[in-house]
Amino acid sequence: MAFSLGALLAIAAGGTFNPALFALYYAIVFFGDLSTHFSNDYFDVEVDKHAGHRKFFSGSNILVNHAELRPLSRSVSILLLAFSISLAAVAVLFVGAPIELLIIAVGANFLGWAYSAPPLRLTSRGFGELAIAVATGFAIPAVGYLSVRGQLDPFFVFLTFPFMMYGLVLSLSLEAPDREIDLKGGKRNIAVQKGECTVFSLILAMVLCATSAFVFYAWQTTVTAIDVWVVTLFSVAPLMAGLLGFVKAFQKRDVNRYSTWNIVSLYFFNMFTIAYLLLIVTYHLA
Repeated sequence: MAFSLGALLAIAAGGTFNPALFALYYAIVFFGDLSTHFSNDYFDVEVDKHAGHRKFFSGSNILVNHAELRPLSRSVSILLLAFSISLAAVAVLFVGAPIELLIIAVGANFLGWAYSAPPLRLTSRGFGELAIAVATGFAIPAVGYLSVRGQLDPFFVFLTFPFMMYGLVLSLSLEAPDREIDLKGGKRNIAVQKGECTVFSLILAMVLCATSAFVFYAWQTTVTAIDVWVVTLFSVAPLMAGLLGFVKAFQKRDVNRYSTWNIVSLYFFNMFTIAYLLLIVTYHLA
């Protein structure tokens, strides 16, 4: 969805859609993102051993139950990472893609690997949340935008700020229910270090900042490719979910439910925004 959101923003801003370029750029994101799933499962085996009941948005215990697959998982992750970066290099050298594509591909794949892999292991140093925010809020939509527009302009750069805030909300919402598991596994993320109330306070702050950013942009800008007030309306969903989670966390309620609602609200924000952009693109093409 993040990739499609970036691509549709670029079309709405006047870019030209090329199906072949769209597929090539998406493949770069696809293989890079898939690589992180294999590497995270591989490097988080010791943490996953402490997991009991698997939550809706959590991964599987396949490497815990099948240790013989661990070397294969690591090799597949490296292969996919190399394939993602190689495709970006090919696009720059032979298809005329901007150098920003290769820089983003290398940077995002590095973050995906370093997220759980030693020696950096960002998730154990308090930087894992920022890595996810940058990857989901900037890198992935940026590649989608480049696939159509060919460059990153101020219109896109501004929107990355609320998008990265939502990426941070996603990361915090995923880790909050796993606080006890992560504590046993040696992770030192925000949930482990500061507790659930702090996590939901940060989530509320981020969704407030995101909505405020949309309001500010809509208020200050008279001519844009899209009506930002409409996107601001969609941002009410994560805002309400964040507010509810904040209240319930301080009431010592089960945070798993409210973490799930945060994630679902982000899903609906993306889907509504994509649907809106599709309407705009369809109208201009008609």
